[in-house]
Amino acid sequence: MTTRNSFLRTLVIVAVVVLGLVAAPTAAFAAFTDMDRATPAFSAASIPAPASANVTMSCSFGLRATVTVNSFSAATHANYHDVKLFDRSGNLEFTGDLSKASGKSYTSGLEIIGTWTYEIRGYYKVPGTSNTWTGKVLKGTLTC
Repeated sequence: MTTRNSFLRTLVIVAVVVLGLVAAPTAAFAAFTDMDRATPAFSAASIPAPASANVTMSCSFGLRATVTVNSFSAATHANYHDVKLFDRSGNLEFTGDLSKASGKSYTSGLEIIGTWTYEIRGYYKVPGTSNTWTGKVLKGTLTC
């Protein structure tokens, strides 16, 4: 009976080992011998400065200025434009949204008027995010 039990025990062990080897995943070996580079399917656009602008400045008694952006050429790829006005000392006086009528004109308080500068710039505001691409600036001077 011991021989028979030994034989059955050996047979069961061999069966378990064979099933384990069959069911176990085998190691995979791979070698790569070729190289290839993919060309990106994307590009980035730059936003140029607006080509031109018609900006006027009128003065009252040399103490108050009114600056108006009459027209400007939209920058390519931009979906938003603004104007910044700087006084004769280089201090920022006004920032206006050029898509709104109220952003196209500014009247200063009482101050000594001289040569002011303006900057008009285009932006691309990425829809659904707070990301903004900033374009190049068109600069100009205004004198009373």
